[in-house]
Amino acid sequence: MKDEKIDRLKKLLPVKITGIAPQKKRKDRFSLFHNDTFLIGISGGTLLSQNIQKETVLTSQLLNQILDDEEYQSVKDACYRYLSRRDHAAMELRQKITQKGLRASVADLIIEEFEQKGLIDDYRFAKKFAADKMELKKWGPLKIKNALLRKGVKKSISEKVTQNIIENLEQDGICVDLLRKRKAHFLRETDPMKRRQKMYRYLAGKGFYNREINDAINRVKSEFDVK
Repeated sequence: MKDEKIDRLKKLLPVKITGIAPQKKRKDRFSLFHNDTFLIGISGGTLLSQNIQKETVLTSQLLNQILDDEEYQSVKDACYRYLSRRDHAAMELRQKITQKGLRASVADLIIEEFEQKGLIDDYRFAKKFAADKMELKKWGPLKIKNALLRKGVKKSISEKVTQNIIENLEQDGICVDLLRKRKAHFLRETDPMKRRQKMYRYLAGKGFYNREINDAINRVKSEFDVK
């Protein structure tokens, strides 16, 4: 709601609500009137939570409660939209909310509500994120762990998920496949030592650990003519 509209409304208070009508374009929202004067538009949820009816007197206190409810519902709607597109970590979702200028305190309340309802679960998010990055982008555990930490996932969860990758995936086999897909690129380097260094840097950039990288390079050293 624009501040100037709210300021104009405040000058009318207290005022009796004499009419309540559903909005034409948004059936989930209602317009409040005093006689023929439009006062404010609110959601159906706010209408119920504040028990607003005809003859209700709109006071400064009630208006503030309405504005708080509307902001809360606005944040919830935004969260539902974000989550309908993909899973989010709690901190990642909170950052998106606050970047839109909404109050951090409201964001925290909604994040807590969504966590209690199971709509947000950082461990579930981390497992899916890791699986997607491994399958689609062939990221290694180190890159996945760092990405999860940047998204605000707790260190304990990030480490648990990446440890599962380390224990259940043949990382050096994945590294070998990655190297072979870029074989022509690496062979353009004529110096064998520099070629090995480029192969190493490529796999390190993918997020694999030193041991798996060296094991993979050693498995293909004859193919790539490196020592």
